[in-house]
Amino acid sequence: MKKIIILVAILLVGFCAWFLFIKPGDFTAKFKAKTTLGTIEQSIKNWKEGALTTDVQLGDEHTQLTQEFNVQDSTHIYEWHIKKINDSLSQVTVHVTDPAHSLNNRLQGLFKNTNFKKSATATVLRFNELLQDHLDRITVRVIGEEELPAKFYAYTEVEELQILKAGGMMRDISHLQNTMARYDVTLDGRPFVEVTDWNRKTDSIKYRFAFPLIKSDSLPQVKDIKYGARPAKKALKAIYNGNYITSDRAWYALLNYAKSNNIKVDPKPTEVFHNNPNMAGNESSWKTEVYMPIID
Repeated sequence: MKKIIILVAILLVGFCAWFLFIKPGDFTAKFKAKTTLGTIEQSIKNWKEGALTTDVQLGDEHTQLTQEFNVQDSTHIYEWHIKKINDSLSQVTVHVTDPAHSLNNRLQGLFKNTNFKKSATATVLRFNELLQDHLDRITVRVIGEEELPAKFYAYTEVEELQILKAGGMMRDISHLQNTMARYDVTLDGRPFVEVTDWNRKTDSIKYRFAFPLIKSDSLPQVKDIKYGARPAKKALKAIYNGNYITSDRAWYALLNYAKSNNIKVDPKPTEVFHNNPNMAGNESSWKTEVYMPIID
């Protein structure tokens, strides 16, 4: 009997030590979302103004982000763990800590719904609501392997955060359109973005915003407009419907598809746009063809 009491005491002391000093987070919440790791990652990074992302660890099956929120006189740390369940489902686990009041939060949290717990719960619920609303406004459908056709094109070069990609397009579209119209250049398809570099750690991209055209010997030589040619290439293709600001959701879907099907790809997507945002109506119907080149 004495041994049992000692064992129970040891287990109790061990549990208390784990709960008060080792357990990740003063508060933990979990939820699932029908989307990719990358879509959730980008949503976390950009959903709350003033949130400081201090650490990002990217992976094919698991992604982790750490953010700091200022709440009144405290700094709350949110550790977001995103785990892939399958190709269309991810689980998000959030550990929330207030370093200055951690012990007190854990003790009081056992017996009552503290202000800290209420704040953390409200924050996670708000993010989940915004994420679900975003997913309701977009669709991504992976088609599979197709050929990205060869094109000759005029383009401008842009370097931006990927969340600002559409802004760069809007800034340059009039310059490209007006120049091609002024010199009676014959267009040969829809405008597109060709990513030449994608740094996933910094979310920065370099890209060409391009208008395909018929090559001739009398193309206008204008400041900031260059010309290039793209050979035909094999690629994975997806169709994205939604605002062009978040068309990168299809990039993550294609990377996910490539990983699941053991297809080597070059993470430099090309997006072909079917709608002019200045003239189109419901953004949920805007269409983008997204190609991820296959490495032979």
